Amino acid sequence: MKTDRRQFLRASGVTLALPFLESLGFRAFAASSQAATPPLRFGFLYTPNGYRQDTFVPKATGTDWELTPALEPLAGVQRDVTLVTGLDRRFVPGTGVHAQCGSCWLTSSAPDETLDGGFPTNITLDQVIARQIGGENALPSLELSCNDFTDNKETRYFECVSWYAPGYAANTEKNPREVFRRLFGQAKGGATRSVLDTVLADAKSLRRRLGADDAGKLDEYLESVRFTEQRIQRAEAATARIGEPPIPEPVGVPEKRGDYLRLMGDLMVLAFQNDLTRVATLLVDPERWDSPRMFHEIFDKPQNHHVLTHTKGDEAKDKLTVIDRYHVEFFRHVTEKLKSIPEGEGTLYDNVAVCMGSGISDGNSHNYADLQVLIAGRAGGAIDPGRHLHYQGERPLADLWLSLAKTAGVERERFADSTAILTELKA
Repeated sequence: MKTDRRQFLRASGVTLALPFLESLGFRAFAASSQAATPPLRFGFLYTPNGYRQDTFVPKATGTDWELTPALEPLAGVQRDVTLVTGLDRRFVPGTGVHAQCGSCWLTSSAPDETLDGGFPTNITLDQVIARQIGGENALPSLELSCNDFTDNKETRYFECVSWYAPGYAANTEKNPREVFRRLFGQAKGGATRSVLDTVLADAKSLRRRLGADDAGKLDEYLESVRFTEQRIQRAEAATARIGEPPIPEPVGVPEKRGDYLRLMGDLMVLAFQNDLTRVATLLVDPERWDSPRMFHEIFDKPQNHHVLTHTKGDEAKDKLTVIDRYHVEFFRHVTEKLKSIPEGEGTLYDNVAVCMGSGISDGNSHNYADLQVLIAGRAGGAIDPGRHLHYQGERPLADLWLSLAKTAGVERERFADSTAILTELKA
């Protein structure tokens, strides 16, 4: 007898998308004529200050691209990665040269559409996709950050890559322990539900005494209450479904930088694996200019990434290449993690697109053109990996974002200043 995931959930009295569990027969079901398709997931990893161009960008394109010094960590996964280079964004005069890097990396506004003061911020790609595919999950989207600086010098424009609307940044979670609890902690829904039940009962009683306008406002309020209740129910169902968390609860922010990045990356992958969310962003570091960062595994003293981009001399340039390698190693770790998790007839990797990039290409010149994006995953067959696609500045970054939005099922013809989808993602 074939096992339909939604039929299974209805029998349990819950409406929630389960991960594709072979123990429930989903592998056999996926192979049938009425095959179930694993859901798509999308992740976005942001690194600041661009990359050192001469040691990052390969000269060859297609499938024979060479691993440059910065890309050498990809040696074991080169055929699993897509490198897209030469995409452009335009800087809008009137704000700091770094302020638009991360805040506008995923924005859906064209560069000349400044809806937030001097900033062209708007709902970002991750949130556009979350509205399309995140409705059934406990978390419509997940926003993470590895910015553990405690003085909070910069405004949100220097450290937020996910935005709900112009001027409304999505709050990020920086503590792995809190991320873990949000994903796998015991839901305390009983007391909350009783409060919601009381609110709904009182509101329905009140509605009979209201005029038409006030009744309409109350209906909007009740809809928001129902939405909250549904999220609580989904969180409870997810907790019951997952059972014992797949990893121990972290104690907090790891002391070593590499451990911190890998742990946050693992939590993002686990959220995808357990279908707790299908959209996530992770800020590796903010566009910060005067605070040295300790890279424990590669330097014996803190380094100021931003200052290094503006320092002449081979020593500073070599350090930039080392930092680029460091971030590429993190990307490789996420790629390998995705490939290690069985799902359906393949692995989780087959059903994701995880992008890593920066809002500028060269940190010294503050160049918003010639951007690089690494992509892990096949996105359900929409991407053929293992290739270097170079556009020689012919295409806006928004063309890539439009391509991913359409892959997620978003029905729109334009995204920011897009011109068309990148058909070359599929060989």
